[in-house]
Amino acid sequence: MVTIHTNAGAMVAQAAFRAVNKNLDMVSKRVNTGFKVAGAMDDASTYAVAQGLRGDVKSLEAVTGTLSRAVGVGEVALAAAETVSSLIQDAKAKITQMSNDSLTTTERAAYEADLVALTTQITNAINQATFSGKNALTSSTDSVFLADESGATISIRAQNLDANAATLVTALTGTITGATTGSTGQGALDTFEAALNTSLGQLGADVRGVEAQQELILKRIDATEKGIGALVDADLAKESSKLQALQTQQQLAVQAISIANAAPGVLLSLFR
Repeated sequence: MVTIHTNAGAMVAQAAFRAVNKNLDMVSKRVNTGFKVAGAMDDASTYAVAQGLRGDVKSLEAVTGTLSRAVGVGEVALAAAETVSSLIQDAKAKITQMSNDSLTTTERAAYEADLVALTTQITNAINQATFSGKNALTSSTDSVFLADESGATISIRAQNLDANAATLVTALTGTITGATTGSTGQGALDTFEAALNTSLGQLGADVRGVEAQQELILKRIDATEKGIGALVDADLAKESSKLQALQTQQQLAVQAISIANAAPGVLLSLFR
């Protein structure tokens, strides 16, 4: 039946056109944003899960910041301790040289000046091993850092080497002024060196532990972000193919509407 009041064909064509446009809007949004789930309107449950995972990533990223600080504290302390270790070897050599009874007064004074300079350098290296306000070599309490998002912690152990260094400086000063023998100064160096080697071992182990924890957190971040991508990322190759198909369907729908709207015009020929 042909009627000028109700055009059923046009209604069908318009419904198809609306459906195509709705799908085209959705696919265009995916292509433009790169997400198949960009908001709660797209898929409420998936979006909620993805948002929860994004929160986890933020927490883990905060943890990596504290772990980076821990690594910095440990590495600076290690570098200073290694410098002190080299200075200790130089100080040992100076004391050995000073034990030579054939030294002239001028030669001995030169060695004494060198030893004084070395003790100052040892103290300075220990006191300057500060990173972000923390110095593991002078602290008497462990430096504690956040290790994961649950609140677990990890530590850089305190070494308190400044106290040992003060004892060493006193002993070496005695050697310089002649109040003690060279063997006493050598013994003080050996005692300090033993404490220093213990500190080097502990700091090395602590830094490796922090770096391992940091690597674990980074891997967890990568895995979580990969999971988020699987939930919300759009397959752009697939979506671009859909976009082309829908654009073709849209053109066909427009033509269908045009054809359907032209049908009532056929009635005019009946009255000619």
